[in-house]
Amino acid sequence: MTTPDAGAAALAAAWDHLLDALRASGAAVAGPRGASDPVDLAEGYRFITRLLAASLDMTLENADPVRPGFTRLMTDTRKFFGDNPDTNYDYAPLKGTIRYVVEGTRGSCHYLSFCVYGRDASGANRIVGSASDEELTLDADGRFRLVIAVDEPDPTLGGDWLPSDPAANSLVVRQYFLDRDDEVEATYSIRPLDDPGPPKPLSPERTARRIEEVAAFTQIGTELSADFARMLAESSPNTFSVSSADNAAAFYPTPDNVYVAGWYRLGPDEALEISGRPPEGRYWSVLLMSRWMESLDHRHHRISINQHDAVLEPDGSFRILVAGRDPGVANWLDTAGHAEGYVMFRWLRAAAEVRPDCRVVPIG
Repeated sequence: MTTPDAGAAALAAAWDHLLDALRASGAAVAGPRGASDPVDLAEGYRFITRLLAASLDMTLENADPVRPGFTRLMTDTRKFFGDNPDTNYDYAPLKGTIRYVVEGTRGSCHYLSFCVYGRDASGANRIVGSASDEELTLDADGRFRLVIAVDEPDPTLGGDWLPSDPAANSLVVRQYFLDRDDEVEATYSIRPLDDPGPPKPLSPERTARRIEEVAAFTQIGTELSADFARMLAESSPNTFSVSSADNAAAFYPTPDNVYVAGWYRLGPDEALEISGRPPEGRYWSVLLMSRWMESLDHRHHRISINQHDAVLEPDGSFRILVAGRDPGVANWLDTAGHAEGYVMFRWLRAAAEVRPDCRVVPIG
């Protein structure tokens, strides 16, 4: 049994670690690998607070894998790791050796998926297992039951099986929408199959561990985002590269997506013209993001286009212009005052990996 003095010391050390992590995060944002202009700098410090807010929910408040619940990760004002305005992301903590059941109603969102994540031997994030709405068994009312377990459950439990792994530590449920006004959200809950009983009182040691995890998530997330942006910005601006879920595992991707991303850099009178033909698949979109891999403000600017919004050419191809002011075309993405940042396509369950063409053109 830990003494009161030892518990207090653990909490004090964890709190100091959190403060050190915030200072290190600030150094990453403001240092040589960080912001390139005042907008980037202001958004960088805000980005730290967004990561901190998310980690408080994920690793402090909703951190008990024995009694998990869902946390809505992204909102209009909390974004990170390449969020998509067309997507709801719900997070739940897991423990790989525990069996869980997720029950709910499918709704009419365009796409629904369940992705289990864990850690490999080096501690790096990896995808453990995934299931989409195409694998769900629905009853007449659109209800489903999904069992997450290492071993295939007894058929008498009912529902579909999502294979897990002893190293599993989290679940992210995604809902994609083409038009939120015309689609109904899926609803769901998660619980362990075996009743864990009432929770124990919070201990200093457990709280200290969770504060340490808050510190790690915030600092690592900030430094990772800063380094990734610097690498992309210094490579080949205004070009695209293809990335699979495997080589983007640190950012909690879904294996159903192929990510085609690039870095735009434009002068005040320039636009990036992007053209191509979308592949056959479930969903596609293109999105502008800040240096910190956050979607730009979609409440006041048009910063994304999906297959429902896009105006295609007669041959089925697209032509999109990224610019800081309206160039007078249907498919305009507004940089919202950002001279540079990410452009990212998502090809979901696509038949091919398409890399669009792009060129810098004068506006007008």
